[in-house]
Amino acid sequence: MSSADVITDELRLLPARAAQFIRRHRDAGDCAPETGFSVLEVLVHCAQVRGEAFVAFQLLSRLDLPGPDILQQAGLDDALAVLDSFAVTEHECAETFGPNWPHVMMHAVDATAVLDDRLEELGRPSDAVDSRPRLAAWVCARDAAWAAGRIKSWYRAQDAAWERRYMDEVTLREDERLCSDLATAVRDAAAAFAVADLVGTGDFTRAHFETLLGPWRLCSPEAGSQLRALLR
Repeated sequence: MSSADVITDELRLLPARAAQFIRRHRDAGDCAPETGFSVLEVLVHCAQVRGEAFVAFQLLSRLDLPGPDILQQAGLDDALAVLDSFAVTEHECAETFGPNWPHVMMHAVDATAVLDDRLEELGRPSDAVDSRPRLAAWVCARDAAWAAGRIKSWYRAQDAAWERRYMDEVTLREDERLCSDLATAVRDAAAAFAVADLVGTGDFTRAHFETLLGPWRLCSPEAGSQLRALLR
């Protein structure tokens, strides 16, 4: 997997498009707080692929950017300065998501595409999302990330795959249990991809890795192809 497959032109241009959107509304006199948008919502609005908006938000979250709250008039210039100066590079991706960033970012984009295009076809990810083996695997993955000094990037990987502030609060859901199970499956797969290179360190085993990835693999064939590429 090459970086060009992950860092697309659309992703590179997304911060600039977000800045353009904010300026357009500010210059038209309908800027925040009246319009009631946040940086995350602007990115989602401007992105061609929602998963890339989630990825971009995590990339930008390491910087001095206004949080998920509604942009205030006093913070517009600061937000614009960050968006104008930010470049999506391999270095930024690695700093944000760790050394497995290509697979983390590909999963984030694939997951939103699957949920958008085939949600009605997806079955419940199985009882594994509530199982004791799943919890044990998650704890071991977290401990491996912590020991490697990558706990922040580990959590960012999960947020990029399932951005709670958007998916849990904005997206309409008819089946709350299915949504909860899918969220766990998506985030657990991201957690696994983020520490794939740490399998065999500490208490984190291949079985733990497979346990975290298993429920999402039942939902998405893309997860299986990613796993094969990762383990080559």
